[in-house]
Amino acid sequence: MASAGRSIPCLKPPDYLRKALSLPQGKLYVSDKHAITGLSCDAAVGDVVSRNHYARIRVVDYKTKRNIPTGKEPVASRIFRVVNPPGCVSLNSFTIGFLKGEHVVEVVGEEDLLVFPLALQSTGVSSIIYGQPNVGVVELDARGIRILKLLKTFKPVNGFI
Repeated sequence: MASAGRSIPCLKPPDYLRKALSLPQGKLYVSDKHAITGLSCDAAVGDVVSRNHYARIRVVDYKTKRNIPTGKEPVASRIFRVVNPPGCVSLNSFTIGFLKGEHVVEVVGEEDLLVFPLALQSTGVSSIIYGQPNVGVVELDARGIRILKLLKTFKPVNGFI
């Protein structure tokens, strides 16, 4: 990884898992004609799902489909910022699942893999929604998921922002 800025300690999924992790990991809501709206969950990961659904924790990076800016629209008075390089889970991002009350988590970098720290049993987050690009919305029941076992396959790296 070439350094473009600051080095951040991270965990990165192994290459053999990347394709599997891009598939829906829960109940998939599909719509080709209109936006899916009205779901309720503990946490929403992604700008579009955070805007269209109720969530106590909303994780956004103000981009959709990797690079299309969505504009800043904070939907809560309490904003928490976290740095998370693309393709990684930064070590400081593991704090977001422990937020109490309603929060917007502004991500400097990329939010896609932040479903994992939210899904840890110790956070108390039981339902998570995230966008499945060009398909719809995935609703994940985080109870009973063995996320810690999965995270143990991730490799420590330095991500760059």
